Amino acid sequence: MRQLLGWIRDHKLSTAGLVLVILGCVALVNLSRRVHHLRPRAAVAASATAAAGDVAPSAGATAGLTPPGQAGTERFARSAAMRAEFDGAASYLDFIQRALSRPQEGGKFYALLAWKRCNDLDRHAGIAPEHTGDEASHESAVALVEDAEKRCVGVLDAYPDAQALYKVATEQRGGRDFLLPAEGRGIVAPAARATADADIDAALGTGDRWAAAQALQANAGFLDVGNSTGDDDVDRDLREQAARIVACELVGNCRGGIEASLHCVGTGDCAHDDYRDVVLATVPDTQRTIFDTILTGLHERMGLAPGGDGTP
Repeated sequence: MRQLLGWIRDHKLSTAGLVLVILGCVALVNLSRRVHHLRPRAAVAASATAAAGDVAPSAGATAGLTPPGQAGTERFARSAAMRAEFDGAASYLDFIQRALSRPQEGGKFYALLAWKRCNDLDRHAGIAPEHTGDEASHESAVALVEDAEKRCVGVLDAYPDAQALYKVATEQRGGRDFLLPAEGRGIVAPAARATADADIDAALGTGDRWAAAQALQANAGFLDVGNSTGDDDVDRDLREQAARIVACELVGNCRGGIEASLHCVGTGDCAHDDYRDVVLATVPDTQRTIFDTILTGLHERMGLAPGGDGTP
């Protein structure tokens, strides 16, 4: 023992180094154990999100339009079912009568949407005597318009204007429709700057792209996007035109949809099967730069990638 103590006294530096090496090895062993039990950062974030009850966006979903959280999943499913019923309705008159009694499923909104489609059809110019463009595109457009006209039989006789339909909707028993546009703003009552953003946010909150598209078209003229220092009357027209493009992108019917078909059938201009081309043709070259700025602003407002089609 005396020899060991003597050796340590004569070799202080060597002893200190040896101690440091031993402590370092112990620390490395402990650190490796801790690292072994750590979860990857992405996994931690995912588990935290799941614990909070968030629902991951579906494939192709946009920042502005994602399905509601778990609390709203059942309501969202009911709205999707109502949308499917609207798409497959052979008679919009029968559909409206059924939908009005189911406000919690978005029935009032889709009843108003069915009426609006029939009203738009009633105002179109009929079939032009001549047409340009692809013959197959013209035949497809005519078939789509004629099918919609069959679905609309009796609708405007029963509800000659939106106020007549809205009166019936407000007299129906049942819960308040979850969709602000179903209360009439933008379809029955004029939209307003004070309510524009709230209406759009409410529609986005449902996760229903048709609701978002209608809310945008009704309120686009009042949104503060694009050229805020320009002529408000001119910019309002440009915002409304740009909203027509974003709306068809939201619901995914820019190509071969009812708007493009009505244009083809009514004017004879069937050279464009994309409704965006139809709208862009109405924008003067001198205003195209401002229009593009407004279009970008509306894409951002609705959380939609420029030029991208939504999933209906």
